[in-house]
Amino acid sequence: MNWLHQYIKIFKIISKNYRWFTASFVGISAIFLLCSALNSALPVILRNAANSIHESNSMQTQFLFFAASYSAIWTLSQVLSNIRGILSAWILAKCDTTIYETIINKIFQYPYKKQKKLDPGFVVADINRSASSFSMITIGVFWTITPIVVEIIIAISVLYTIMGSAYAFLFLLSSLVLICISIYVARSSSSIHRELFEADAKLSSYTVERLGRTYDITLNSTQLKECHSGKNFFNNYVKTIRKANLHMGIRIAAQGLAIGIVLAFFVILSGVDYRLTFTSGDFIMITGYITMFTMQLHLMAGTLINLQGNLVSLDDGVKYIEEKTNISHFPRTSPTGQGFVLRDLSLTKENNVIFSRINYQFKQGVNIISGSSGAGKTTLINTLLGLEDNYTGAVHYRGHLINETMSEFILSEVSVAPQQPILIAGTFKDNLLYGAKNVSSQKLRWVIELLGFSEDDSETERLLDTVIGAANSELSGGEKQRIAIGRAILRDKHTLILDEPTSSLDEITAHKIIDWLAANIPCLIIVTHDAGLKKKYGVAIELSEHYPQST
Repeated sequence: MNWLHQYIKIFKIISKNYRWFTASFVGISAIFLLCSALNSALPVILRNAANSIHESNSMQTQFLFFAASYSAIWTLSQVLSNIRGILSAWILAKCDTTIYETIINKIFQYPYKKQKKLDPGFVVADINRSASSFSMITIGVFWTITPIVVEIIIAISVLYTIMGSAYAFLFLLSSLVLICISIYVARSSSSIHRELFEADAKLSSYTVERLGRTYDITLNSTQLKECHSGKNFFNNYVKTIRKANLHMGIRIAAQGLAIGIVLAFFVILSGVDYRLTFTSGDFIMITGYITMFTMQLHLMAGTLINLQGNLVSLDDGVKYIEEKTNISHFPRTSPTGQGFVLRDLSLTKENNVIFSRINYQFKQGVNIISGSSGAGKTTLINTLLGLEDNYTGAVHYRGHLINETMSEFILSEVSVAPQQPILIAGTFKDNLLYGAKNVSSQKLRWVIELLGFSEDDSETERLLDTVIGAANSELSGGEKQRIAIGRAILRDKHTLILDEPTSSLDEITAHKIIDWLAANIPCLIIVTHDAGLKKKYGVAIELSEHYPQST
């Protein structure tokens, strides 16, 4: 019953975020059951209408009454069905969105190392499926299977009254057998659903990965190669889908055959009933119930198979929500506490030494971290930020040992301009203020001027309102880097870390920005191999790809 635990967990999450969900769920479920009761009454009314034709007393009046009742109940059932469809779609849209939002927000809380290991394609596929799985399970269990069970119970009760206990018992036994077959087929389809979902996840991963390197494909003229490898991938995808659908189709066909045999058996059995009191109306009613039962049982069989797939999808979503995350630690600190302090810091990844035995206390002013490409400069920065905690030795920030639980606290006091910033969909202003709070328009204009974007007020206004877009296709590497530096400045923190800030900037612009930061930021940490900056400010830590060491 693990699925029930997961369903209840999601139910509570949705109820917490959607105040009227529980009441809406109960109300809509009641409408579904009412519709089932009304549909179950139709064969009885049809029987009475048919029997009234052969009665001499008030024949026309009775027939008209039952005919009108049949039409009224059928119409009411249809109206309620439309209402329940509108209401269910209304609340289930909120359910899907809540699950989607919950999973995304949970992933934001993952440790950085775990986030890096996630395949975006697989994550997107899992979230898309699991976001709708709760709705599909709700529809399947409470708004399809439960009403069908109610209809079967009513049908058996009526058949017991008209046909006797033996017929009703046989009908009940056949129903249970067919339901058991449906459950078995549904459970056995779990592996088929898993194959289909994994194939879709691989397709999503393939698409995301290829779209992420369109520039490299163009530069290397590998379009034909990509098309060839893509053709093989898609052919394998089609084979997987066809094979899974074939196995699923065989199971559904076998179910349909079993249901059809039961339908024929009970129709024939009702037709050869020997009792003299058995009327044509009784036969119509019984046939109506058997036909309704058969259709509903076939619907239940398909619902159970889909339900199994949705249970697999729900499990894929819940695993993200149930992932354990560390509670962020915000320690008390002294105003005079030291910043970053390294004591015999070493870090090894996959048996490769990244850096070894670094000892350094970052001072007020400019601190240069230098080294060749691949020497571990960015890894060292991530260690300072609490994004890498598999080190040996000790790293402290303001007197507290750094680990993953300290990351949020450190980043609340430290601004970072990464080497390869990611811009958001929005305006130029949105991107500059991303992560900043309470920035005055005067300071914003001043930072734009410092970064060399504009000098005229009217030009600045146009620039701020310019829509950049998530792809940033029209921005140069230098423009992106200056925006990242602007973000870091506008966050207004005591310590600012720049990762290769001059790599995409011209020398004059780069040194102008660095000189201002050196004069105005209390603690500036710069990762660079820029010879001019190293000569001007000295080197605090020198990393070598082959001989990691500190100076």
